[in-house]
Amino acid sequence: MLKIKNKGNTSKYVYDISLDGTVVNAFGMNILSNTDGFNFKLPQKYRYTKENPYISKGLSRETKENKEYVGFEADLAEFNDLYMCDMNYSSNGVNKMGCGLDEKIASSINLSRKNYIDYFPEKPYPKDVKFVGNTVKSKKLNVYISDFLDETVRFLLRGQGQKFIESYYDYIEKIYNYQIPLKKIASKGKIKKSLEEYVEDCKTITKAGRPKSRQAWMELALRENLNVNMGETIYYINVGKTKSQTDAKKVTHYYKVDGLFGEKTDYRVALEKEWKKDNIDGKLALKERALSFNDYVKKHHPDVIIEDEVILNCKLVPREIVDSEEDIMCKEGEEYNVQKYIEQFNKRIKPLLVCFKPDIRNRILIINPDDRQYFTSEECELCSGFPNKPSDQDTYEQLMTMEDKEIRFWMSHPEWEPPYLEDCGMDWGEIQRDYLERIERERQLGIDKVKARFAEIVFNMTLEELEDFENGDMPKAMLEIVDVDPLTGKFMSKEYKDIVIGTILDVLDAKEEKINALEFENEVEVEA
Repeated sequence: MLKIKNKGNTSKYVYDISLDGTVVNAFGMNILSNTDGFNFKLPQKYRYTKENPYISKGLSRETKENKEYVGFEADLAEFNDLYMCDMNYSSNGVNKMGCGLDEKIASSINLSRKNYIDYFPEKPYPKDVKFVGNTVKSKKLNVYISDFLDETVRFLLRGQGQKFIESYYDYIEKIYNYQIPLKKIASKGKIKKSLEEYVEDCKTITKAGRPKSRQAWMELALRENLNVNMGETIYYINVGKTKSQTDAKKVTHYYKVDGLFGEKTDYRVALEKEWKKDNIDGKLALKERALSFNDYVKKHHPDVIIEDEVILNCKLVPREIVDSEEDIMCKEGEEYNVQKYIEQFNKRIKPLLVCFKPDIRNRILIINPDDRQYFTSEECELCSGFPNKPSDQDTYEQLMTMEDKEIRFWMSHPEWEPPYLEDCGMDWGEIQRDYLERIERERQLGIDKVKARFAEIVFNMTLEELEDFENGDMPKAMLEIVDVDPLTGKFMSKEYKDIVIGTILDVLDAKEEKINALEFENEVEVEA
């Protein structure tokens, strides 16, 4: 989130803040981007104290001349005077650069890029904990998960690992034994269009060539013939028996009417076998010339009746239960899907296990209370520096390597030179030569088309494919054009091994954007 700070009279400057957090000036020049911050651990002993304060020279936007600074504020002030003081980027002697301090926290859990939890014990509950990112918590999260996180994440932030694990196992038992109130375990969906508009919208074909997915709460409203209003929220629970049973699933039947009594016979299996054979064993190598299964059946078997069926594995939670001040549990025969809700719960807990040592981390989560594990207090001691996945933690090389867009910016302003090159051991002339040689070679080889293809693949990846990617399963189309360098996270051209097509960050950012877009569009929690 971009924070705006009032700097007083700004009549000399004109700024435009875009929706992505980028700030540009009146000339259209990018002067600030929404970037990650840095967390630093405070030292046990400070160089500057009340007896020996740092006296600032006032060379940056964040420091005042002759002001005395002590403790960590003195370290920050000295950094600003040393490195944020280049007058080439000032106007009338007023420096516009500075490294600011956002907040001082007691502890923090860094879950993955742009996803963390900060602890402020001096603030009143619940403001003492701040969740950032969708990895663990979001506004539309089911209440039963949100309640658990609100009460137990403080154990981790206070270093009480064993207490967190014990609370986790107690809660698994509550979910397993149907001891979670219906209104807390229920999913929520908001009515954003009329039922008639929804029915028509379901006929829309997406960019991937498939009809839009069905929304469980809208299907329930149709089935129950509810009189719904715009903005109304519908509560429902999954009542399936396995974790794979989704709330709503569309099944397409392909059948013929046989016999004197008009018996329906399903021909899907036989038709699919025929279609795959016709389309090069199902590989669809010539995708632009190959027919989809539906179109194939319509063309070659016009006598086959195609019919869609929506299977609902969910039930409405009545309004009186939602509005009741009492906690009402499931009735016998109408129990919620234990397997699915435990899996959904575990997905939100798993990122938090980054706090525990790798040797016990993968043994904590369970789906049945009988599988409860027991760990010693020593085993439950919290640690840091061991991410759940390599992609969750940037390497030093990734952090210190200039991106092409940075190089382009500085090269477009030859009157300037990037600051602190010598401090970072960087040769600006060599960086420019390397960039120009790469761009020229890519132009000659037509790499721009490969990059465009890569960007298209990433853009069209579904949320499921993005999750599979994090688990090491890359889309076939991507594997055809790039290889992954596991040390740098770069995607290298399959044909030209030394040319970078993109980075793993492109895919991770796409996942975050997809989750945000889906939650905004559907007004329902996305399982990710």
